[in-house]
Amino acid sequence: MNMDRMLSFLLPRALDRSTAAGLLFVRLVAGTAMALHGAPKMMAATSWMGPGPVPGWLQALAAFAEFGGGIAWILGLATPLASFGIAATMIVGIVIVHIPMDDPFIRLTVQGVDTGPGAPFGGLPAWFVRAGGRSPGGSGSSELASLFTAIAVLLLGAGPGQLSLDALLARRFTRRSSAERDAEHTGKAALVR
Repeated sequence: MNMDRMLSFLLPRALDRSTAAGLLFVRLVAGTAMALHGAPKMMAATSWMGPGPVPGWLQALAAFAEFGGGIAWILGLATPLASFGIAATMIVGIVIVHIPMDDPFIRLTVQGVDTGPGAPFGGLPAWFVRAGGRSPGGSGSSELASLFTAIAVLLLGAGPGQLSLDALLARRFTRRSSAERDAEHTGKAALVR
């Protein structure tokens, strides 16, 4: 199998400048937020969730996916791997934290509303949006985890863009492999003569 085909998933796609600039902006903002989201977890990597059913090594893997994945997004380095790790961590967070806590997708901050489950808002279903209240542990909604998952899926599909270390490494790899193919082709042609 051709090495270029095997690595095609990992290499950034050629995009126009405005799309590359947009992806850079998304990576910088989301990467910074994700790294800051994971930084405190790195301080107690194997115990940040407290005692419970999740083993310490999985907690450490999740903390690294958030912190290291955020830094990788900022740099545009190993973007598919970082995006996969972040998406997996966020989906697991939704499944093992937000759904069992009965957190809505969005929780609106409304002054004067006490803690508790929160009141329905605007006739919308309570699983989708609640006004006020909060869950005992965590943010109280799956909104942020869902947003990070969406960004990870975007970066998995579109790649990090041309303004990334992945693109720089891909250009160097492509030049080197082209030069090697040319040298190999020239060598074979000399043998045929």
